Amino acid sequence: MLLAILSAVLFTVTATDVWLCRRQIRHVSLHRNIVPDEFVELITPGEHARAADYTIATMRAKILGSVLDLPVWLGWLLFGIGAVQRAVDGFVPDPILSGCILLVAIMAVSAVLDLPMSLYRTFVVEAKFGFNKTAARLFVIDWVKSEVISLGLAFALSYALLWLMASQAGPWWLWAWGGFMFFVAAMIVAYPLWIAPLFNRFTPLSDGDLKARVEAMLAKAGFVSNGLFVMDGSKRSAHGNAYFTGFGKAKRIVFFDTLIEKLTVPEIEAVLAHELGHFKHRDMLLSFARMAALSFAVFWWLGVAAKAPWLSAGLGLPRSDAIGLVVAMLCISPMEIFLSPLGNWLSNRAESRADAYAATITGGSETLSSALIKLSRDNASTLTPDPLFVLFRYSHPPVPVRLKRLQAASAAS
Repeated sequence: MLLAILSAVLFTVTATDVWLCRRQIRHVSLHRNIVPDEFVELITPGEHARAADYTIATMRAKILGSVLDLPVWLGWLLFGIGAVQRAVDGFVPDPILSGCILLVAIMAVSAVLDLPMSLYRTFVVEAKFGFNKTAARLFVIDWVKSEVISLGLAFALSYALLWLMASQAGPWWLWAWGGFMFFVAAMIVAYPLWIAPLFNRFTPLSDGDLKARVEAMLAKAGFVSNGLFVMDGSKRSAHGNAYFTGFGKAKRIVFFDTLIEKLTVPEIEAVLAHELGHFKHRDMLLSFARMAALSFAVFWWLGVAAKAPWLSAGLGLPRSDAIGLVVAMLCISPMEIFLSPLGNWLSNRAESRADAYAATITGGSETLSSALIKLSRDNASTLTPDPLFVLFRYSHPPVPVRLKRLQAASAAS
């Protein structure tokens, strides 16, 4: 009975995801040949159609990925989890170590099964629209590095979690949550210093007008940075971006080289001002606090369900802490699609606040608006997304919405 319920829930989530993607395809297709009035002089019909075609292609790839993921998860539930656990138990008698191997094995097999879709997205969809710059050799090296790091961290975290479950008679999940939050905070510091350089080269921003203006803006905003860097993003993709990373005194600012190539100095300054808006409004701390609250709820659920005998028994699986963790996580994974509108609403509010701050600190909305239009055109972002798809899947407001809010904020100031 429990297996039938969980299978039905997973099928419903997949069907909902496919339905949202099909809505996006239909809505974008209907507006493919009509540039919105406010963009007629800014975006050519060819550019607008290319953005629509790229959006449709990415949505079709997402539908394919979602449809292929469903039988994989059902396969894990029906025989995969139990088969791996029984195989591991045959040569690893220690329950904690065998549980770690089970969890890492599931991650490793899932990564291999997801590899064809990753290849398709990179070398078919992204390449078709001129975005992919990744050589096959680099793709393989990146994939191997990423999996080695991910599986290594997963093994260490799994061992610590299973040890807590076995050794703590009280609320082990509370200790696990505290350890997880410490790990997340440590990774925020460690990632830009030791992990990101394994994949990209980070070069200090050279002296010149851009650096002088950036440093002046940082001083004006009271932002203390541990460095300004340019990342060789063009080695893998033609998409451009800029971001803050790190925590406390380890904060650093990173510009993609593609961003610097495509935008003027004032436009880059405006993009940075938007990121500074997140700093001024403490959005990173708020996001961390929300993540802490959500993870607290997740670990509470694990504390309730992971050791419950009815959970694995109801699915016909062997009883172990590791299997309990896998099944308990699988039971709440469908919640993501239903919680996403709230998370996106909060994120969209933060983005709008950051845009308004950027307009204030740069003396108007024109420069940031120009940068957003260029990035939208160069990244082939559709100007006509489906509103319901935006609600569920857009962590940033669509560009037309951002421009209208910028104009309104500028007029009110």
